[in-house]
Amino acid sequence: MSSKMKPTNKKVQKIVQNVVDKRKKKVDVGKKAVSKQLSEPEDEVMEDIPDSDEDDVFKKLQRVMDEDSDNSDSQEHEAENENEDSDSDLPSDFENEMAVEEDDGEDEEDEAEDEESLKKDIEQHKKDMQALKERDPEFYNFLQKEDDGLLGFGESGDEDGPEKVGSSDDEGTYSDMEEPEELDNDKQQAAVPVLTKAELNGWVEAIKSNKDFKAFKKLLSAFKTAARMSEEDDNITFAFKIEDPTVFSKVITSALRLAPGVFAHHLKPKKENGSPMTSGRWSFFKSYIKSYLNNLLHLLRNLTDAEMLRLTIREAEKCTNLFVCFDRLAKEYLKTLLNSWSNLVSTDIVRVQAFLSIKSLATCTVPVSKGVNPQGYLDLCLKNVYLTFVKNCKNTNLHTLPVINLMRNLAVQLYGINPVLSYQQGFVYIRQLAIHLRQAMKVRSTKNHNMVYNWQYIHCIDFWSDVLNAYAGNMINEEGEVMESPLRALVYPLTQVAVGVIQLIPTAQFYPLRFHVLRSLNSLIHNTNVFVPLATYVLEVLEGTVAMEKAKQSNTGTPTDWDLVLKVNKKSIHGRMYQDEVLDQCAKALKNYYKEYSYHIAFPEMVDADIIALKRFVKQSKSMKGKEKLAKLAKDLEAKAKFVRQQRSKISFSPENDAEVEKFNSDLKAKMT
Repeated sequence: MSSKMKPTNKKVQKIVQNVVDKRKKKVDVGKKAVSKQLSEPEDEVMEDIPDSDEDDVFKKLQRVMDEDSDNSDSQEHEAENENEDSDSDLPSDFENEMAVEEDDGEDEEDEAEDEESLKKDIEQHKKDMQALKERDPEFYNFLQKEDDGLLGFGESGDEDGPEKVGSSDDEGTYSDMEEPEELDNDKQQAAVPVLTKAELNGWVEAIKSNKDFKAFKKLLSAFKTAARMSEEDDNITFAFKIEDPTVFSKVITSALRLAPGVFAHHLKPKKENGSPMTSGRWSFFKSYIKSYLNNLLHLLRNLTDAEMLRLTIREAEKCTNLFVCFDRLAKEYLKTLLNSWSNLVSTDIVRVQAFLSIKSLATCTVPVSKGVNPQGYLDLCLKNVYLTFVKNCKNTNLHTLPVINLMRNLAVQLYGINPVLSYQQGFVYIRQLAIHLRQAMKVRSTKNHNMVYNWQYIHCIDFWSDVLNAYAGNMINEEGEVMESPLRALVYPLTQVAVGVIQLIPTAQFYPLRFHVLRSLNSLIHNTNVFVPLATYVLEVLEGTVAMEKAKQSNTGTPTDWDLVLKVNKKSIHGRMYQDEVLDQCAKALKNYYKEYSYHIAFPEMVDADIIALKRFVKQSKSMKGKEKLAKLAKDLEAKAKFVRQQRSKISFSPENDAEVEKFNSDLKAKMT
């Protein structure tokens, strides 16, 4: 490069340096003005902030400082690019040199305008702080205690001011200036202090005594370390190291127990039982809450100890009103709870605690705000609880059946919260069962039959049967009036589906499935007082070859567990053991079915034909042992029918009088029990 270009090169370097100085001034003033409590929520804290009208003033200041910080980042990037351009070869023509000199003058004018605007901002900030001091001295004292630099905005007395950062003595580029800070951060992470039990106890006492947020901030930092110790990520930095297992346990338990109370203390809603989002301090504590909830979810996903997991789920339930303020976190929370509820390795106490937390999430009031689901999470909980149940009931055996029954009994409780919403969910999924059944009846193939004759399908029938058993009766509305539950309309379609399942493949191999469905329908009759002619499907079995023909004597095989199988082996259906078991199931099914109508005024007409069928079976069957219970059942039914006729002979009202019929039925039931 020629000697004539040297002045031009120096001039360009001076211009670039002036730009850097100007940008750095604004960055450093912003850094002094905004406290670390606002810019670094995971590392700084705030004391108990009193309620005041000046919250808006502080919010405005925070918003302005955030904008300045964002602008400064982009401006720093521009300065860095300009500095990099200065190292490249410059054009040697005179016109470009003049353009550089003109840009220098424009930059000086822009710098003057920026300085004038900054002075105005400083003056306005001073006025706002003075007004805050007069109206709320307590809040002003808090700010003065936490960060005096926030009150002295623009009055820089630091030696490391903007002038030093962008001084002309610095010969390197802007990107070169950041390298020492990165080295300092590496050294700082290498020297992370080890948390001691005494230090932790001091934090806990300070939080318990006066809800000290400084101590609570440190506890949150330690909680982050404890919750994410299993992660191996260089991008995650920790403020403390935890080496003592006792300290680890106490950090988790202390944070879980104290966090809900501290957040509730600082975030008092404007309305009773309102959302914490309505508090004037929400914008200050939002980032702290979000960080805590993220760490809490990570802890829930990685805990393996059953007792610690139960404790964590129980304490996390107290933060449900905070989870619903963040839609994404609420869904992650629900997903984590569903995993603990349905996991086969979970203990029953963990499973119950997880469901209670799911129920709290489903019933929690959700604030109307941007980014939050205003409809609440009941619909989402109902859907995912049912689908999770279906997913985990595929394999049914001696070990999994108790877990499946517990899951079903717990899940049913959710469907009593909102009968209208439960009806909508039930309608969709019962219709889905009906579609599978229709396809299997329409196209007779092994694939379609297997879509119906499996444990998932049968457990679904049991599930909706339990829902209708619990909530399909009469209900009381808000006005105290007795009304019919919307769920009662689902009794008929569910019954049709269940009967269709029985009739799909009416062979002896699937008798266990038939009696399983009959038990579900019988419970539906008992709890909803509907009439379903189930005796027909039991008498069909008595007319089949298994019940009528003489069984083969066989000493091999094991008894059938009628709660754990849906299909038996063909080799077993002609044995005496299976024949006796089938007849025993028939006797139990008929006895339980007739028990529901034995006190009804029309009971004699209901059982007369069935008594004849039972007597004919007992006479014609070649069974050696199984028919004895059915013969006894026929005699019992005859005796009950005779008793009802005797009581009915004393009445003087006609069958059209419904009120008298109901009274007769209730009186007869009292006499027979």
